[in-house]
Amino acid sequence: DVRGKGLMLSLELVKDRQTKEPAVEEAANIIEMTRHQGLVISKSGGYKNCLRLMPPLCLSIEDIDYIISALDNCFSSNQLK
Repeated sequence: DVRGKGLMLSLELVKDRQTKEPAVEEAANIIEMTRHQGLVISKSGGYKNCLRLMPPLCLSIEDIDYIISALDNCFSSNQLK
């Protein structure tokens, strides 16, 4: 699930879309991987399975492209499987 208001975004990670089992370990792994790529993303939610993004208002198109690319690399990584 993706939710947000303005530039505040949250991506809720689940292991199974039917059961909605929280993907706690996967969220922690993504946080660690994105830190190595220079991004500051935090965990939120009752199970800490939500990725919270709050970029600055002076965000450029290049910054957005970098964030998307970094997240794509993390989600595509074999370390999550």
